[in-house]
Amino acid sequence: PHSGRLYPPAFTKRARLPLSMLRRNEDALIDDLIAPLYAAGFPTLRALFPRCYVDVNRAPDELLPDWVTAGNKAQKDSLTIRAKAGLGVIPTAIGENLPIYKSPLPKDAVSGRMEHLYAPYHSALIDLIEKARERAGLALLIDCHSMPSTSASGRPRPDIILGDRFGASAHPDFVHLVEKLFKSNGYNVTRNYPYAGGYVTSKYGQPHKSVHVIQIEVNRKLYMNPASFEPTDKFGALQNCFLRLAETLRPYMTQGMPRAAE
Repeated sequence: PHSGRLYPPAFTKRARLPLSMLRRNEDALIDDLIAPLYAAGFPTLRALFPRCYVDVNRAPDELLPDWVTAGNKAQKDSLTIRAKAGLGVIPTAIGENLPIYKSPLPKDAVSGRMEHLYAPYHSALIDLIEKARERAGLALLIDCHSMPSTSASGRPRPDIILGDRFGASAHPDFVHLVEKLFKSNGYNVTRNYPYAGGYVTSKYGQPHKSVHVIQIEVNRKLYMNPASFEPTDKFGALQNCFLRLAETLRPYMTQGMPRAAE
């Protein structure tokens, strides 16, 4: 959902931040990491538009108070802290509380992005989930993201963080299989902290309805240069790891749930 790097000229013209800074908000090259999966027969979906333009990993009502209908007091009262800070579905700031725009964004721009970008993305995602469930009896969605190599305090982050909403979004055996695969390839893996899964994970992860969602956060140091946005010589190894992960999970798409993890 955060792989997009096509920046509309009208957007960059309206922005107060340079493109180089806006791009820091991307999950850069994460779509290229999983690109071989499509050729191997695994459906994939990626956003082409940037996260700072429309964030499809947010709930549709995570909007600034000024963009919510005046009469809808209940919705205004339920707005998340994230939305109030401008980090909602139509961001007005990026990390470190940096304002994106030179002037306030008009409501018609907000509604247009929701109609023409946000809604089609989720419609396509729902379609893929339903087709998988019809074909195999279950759907397993791997939601791929990237993260900076260190936290805001400068503490190094692990190679991989798996998010399953603390057990709520996927069968634990699926999570174990994913963790085991990455560990067997030499990566250190943790779960749920500080990334337990965003809107996509919480919205669609419904194991009781045979829909399982696991979020994967990949440390950018494993595959790219964060200054140049270019892949490093480690890119291919991680790309192959994702392909092996998909092949490991493939049998369960026809045979049902994995047996108790060994």
